Amino acid sequence: MANDITRLPAAALARQIRAKKISALEAVEAFLERAEKIGPDINTWITLDREGALSEARRVDRSVAAGSAQGPLLGVPVGLKDLIDVAGLRTTAGSLIYRDNVATGDAPLTRMIREAGAVILGKLNLHEFAFGPSGHNPHYGDQKNPWDPERVSGGSSGGSANAVLTGQASITIGSDTGGSIRIPASLCGAVGHKPTFGLVTKAACFPLSWSLDSFGPLAATAEDCALMMSAIAGPDPEDPSSLQVEAPDFIGALDAPLKGVRVGHARSYYSDQSDPAVVEAVEETARALADAGARVIEVDIPDLETAYDTATNFMMSEASAFHEKDVRARPDDYDPMVLERLLIGFFVPAPTYIQAQRFRSQWTARVLKEVFGKVDIVLAAATPMPAPLRSAKTVTIAGKEYPARGHLIALTRHINFLGFPSTSFPVGFSDSHLPLGAQLIGPPLHDHKTIAAVHQLEKAGAVRFQMAPYGD
Repeated sequence: MANDITRLPAAALARQIRAKKISALEAVEAFLERAEKIGPDINTWITLDREGALSEARRVDRSVAAGSAQGPLLGVPVGLKDLIDVAGLRTTAGSLIYRDNVATGDAPLTRMIREAGAVILGKLNLHEFAFGPSGHNPHYGDQKNPWDPERVSGGSSGGSANAVLTGQASITIGSDTGGSIRIPASLCGAVGHKPTFGLVTKAACFPLSWSLDSFGPLAATAEDCALMMSAIAGPDPEDPSSLQVEAPDFIGALDAPLKGVRVGHARSYYSDQSDPAVVEAVEETARALADAGARVIEVDIPDLETAYDTATNFMMSEASAFHEKDVRARPDDYDPMVLERLLIGFFVPAPTYIQAQRFRSQWTARVLKEVFGKVDIVLAAATPMPAPLRSAKTVTIAGKEYPARGHLIALTRHINFLGFPSTSFPVGFSDSHLPLGAQLIGPPLHDHKTIAAVHQLEKAGAVRFQMAPYGD
């Protein structure tokens, strides 16, 4: 029975708990059993809060029995990336420097998730300080890919992804600064949503780059992502970057048909630098969208190389500014690869950062006009390849050699620089049976439309979530 519970999507699990077919306590115990069995092997968790989760599950069951149960995520076991404050638990950011940093209160994001009825299981492992795309972590262990533990999970939200794929949490929260939700979702086979910048609060969440960070869900289905977004999207007075706008109707949008939707296929964005299996899978997705009634149109995103380099300078500068004190005082406590990136940021001149701000606004306006003036959403690959080996320094694609870790960000960083929403979703497997991922990108505040389009592809059978067999 426990095995069956951990295979239910979050939406289905919440419905069963509400209908008293499953108790919240049964659900939490089942997921905790998996987390304690599997988590240490693939380095999923930094802190697992068994007693707190069981206590909260009992509270949910009492509210169900009293007829006062509320929330779209009633009783659903949730894991949070260890950047988000939870009262009484450590917020380590995957580092040694903050390993004893115990939060005195819940972040607004944590409160919203609790208010939606969810039960928080604990804090998930990540690439140190969320500053890397592979899930490497010398302090708490590399987050491993559940389809092949010798391969990367993707980062920086590696624990958030492998938890969902192995039934350790029904739904998780990750962060995305240059692809850190979408990369692990793609490499592990989850649905992951990077929200419009400012749509989800970042207050009391450990930052990497103030102007690029977003927090969002990783899950088994688009419906599960919509449920979580309905709980966490909206203005927050505690976050100065929060958008003061009403959140979209995520649940109501799910049934919107694809008929007539203009989908821009950004083939030139990904095809020349992607594994042939990725290209074929995304092209098949484009055909599925057309079969569902969408109008698929070829589009080109302008000035990509300049945007990528400018976004890199932007992120490096902000990350280094935040870490300046700790880098000077405790450099030996950093992962050397993370420290190397932070040191680069100290050498980005102030005029370069200011020009990056200027280019960002100009490029965003250009993309809105030249791309989203023609289409409603854009289809592209999420990662240019399936998960590389954790030991790999380089990968070869179509005869060209790329840095294994650096190339993972090739198709995601631009979207953070724009601040636009993007939903990553599974589009099949490679010949080595490793997940492949695509993404649907929208203009600002069209998060509900990219998630809904994935939901329609799921209903058509073109997108299928498959739990990893690891630990069974």
